[in-house]
Amino acid sequence: MKLIVRETRKKAELVKGKTILSYLQELGIAITASCGGEGKCGQCLVEVESTPGTLSDKTEAENKFIQDDRQRLACQAIILKTDEPIYVQVPRRPFCILESGKYWEIPVVPFVRREGERVFYDSEEVGEYLGGIYGIALDIGTTTLALYLVDLETGEVLSVSARENPQTKYGNNVVSRIEFARKGQSILEKEIRTAVNEMISTLTDPKRIYEIVVVGNPVMRDLFFGYSVESLGKSPYEPLSVEAVHKTTEEIGLTANPKARVYGLPLIGSFVGADALAVVLATGMCKSKKINMAIDIGTNTEIVLGNRDRLIATSCAAGPAFEGSSIAHGICAVSGAIKEVRIENGKALCKTISDAAPVGICGSGVIDTLAGLLDNHIINGRGKFYGDKKEFGIAGGIGLSEEDIDQLNLAKTAVSVGIKILMERYGIALEGIDNVFLAGAFGYYINIENAIRIGLLPAIELEKVEKVGNAAIEGARQALISKTKREEAEAVAKRIEHIKLEEEEDFIEQFVGELYFQNYL
Repeated sequence: MKLIVRETRKKAELVKGKTILSYLQELGIAITASCGGEGKCGQCLVEVESTPGTLSDKTEAENKFIQDDRQRLACQAIILKTDEPIYVQVPRRPFCILESGKYWEIPVVPFVRREGERVFYDSEEVGEYLGGIYGIALDIGTTTLALYLVDLETGEVLSVSARENPQTKYGNNVVSRIEFARKGQSILEKEIRTAVNEMISTLTDPKRIYEIVVVGNPVMRDLFFGYSVESLGKSPYEPLSVEAVHKTTEEIGLTANPKARVYGLPLIGSFVGADALAVVLATGMCKSKKINMAIDIGTNTEIVLGNRDRLIATSCAAGPAFEGSSIAHGICAVSGAIKEVRIENGKALCKTISDAAPVGICGSGVIDTLAGLLDNHIINGRGKFYGDKKEFGIAGGIGLSEEDIDQLNLAKTAVSVGIKILMERYGIALEGIDNVFLAGAFGYYINIENAIRIGLLPAIELEKVEKVGNAAIEGARQALISKTKREEAEAVAKRIEHIKLEEEEDFIEQFVGELYFQNYL
């Protein structure tokens, strides 16, 4: 008998001992498994129709997340019998993705140019003019992919495309991707390249694409280009190379002009990648007299501090708590996710994405809730409820427990300690920082005052904070349309000092000392 996925009608022969998640991964069905299939995130929820005894009993992990008898966690449901078919349906909710960021006007001096009816890359002829000379700026995030279709003659962004990174079915953080890559790197490479090809094909005739510029953290960038990421999973946690990557679309199987180039910006070191470099390039930090800080908060939070004279950077293992994993009712930014929360008279008032019925709470809603719990003296500075209460209800059975708050406290502390250590190494007080750039989707959607309130961000003047959206893809665009910017990026990458937090003598002491909500009054 077979396992049948209802929405696609894809089928696979049943084999005892396999999980439903493994079938969905093999069949190429989009499903999120942030924890890598360990039953910790609750995001691989599926609806299953099968005869009694065909699947293993629900586990303790499933009982924590499931409220409907028809549902199972795909990673926990194991095939016990193969004589009856199993029907599976994967719930689909619109995924809210920050597609773009702030644009900076720069002179257009691309590597690709047109002479009459011929197209050249530098001095090499690469084909005939087909009605347009286009390039792709691509930001490969751990959770999302964002792509710009760019006119290489004007620098204008013609179209924007974004989607969930299909690799999330193998885990939603860099550590789980590294672990999976040890046994199936080719699968991860195929997933990401197939997704990019699909995105390109929906925007234009791929033959008009003459160059692609790629940014991403070290794991994402190197998986895309087919480099081993094994060295990032063991001490000293460094990529094989931090140098820029030069490939052709034929080499890595991308849909574009056969002679098109694919360029990957350099890495900075360890888990500070080409995406962080692209943010530095886009915001102009590397040319400014002012001292600026750029923060891209995520599972792997990257922070850069400095100006044209000195730049230092670090990464923080914040974990996926603020992205919807490791907390009971956490969810990524999908329709129905609680995105805003205000507490009045001890009760929560909330808004959801798309104004849909609440299905969970995403990062921005979590920050609002924590700030509200502190302001209303419902929890103390250690994140513990006053009295006998152990959980705060938000809406429709969705809430935050003390266990959830502990996870969020750890994530918050990782970021706040990273910021403090970087400032100490730079030798600057908060008052000396002129601007803070919040990059990425998480930083774009959060309430800054509430983020400061819980200690996630430093207590800096609000007017100094600027939300720049997906500045990484803007940096990729600049490197795509400007030889000067690309040369600048490569030069800047070599002079950014990389700080490894775990090697700081007092790192553990600082971390323990920050394990409270420091702005509690």
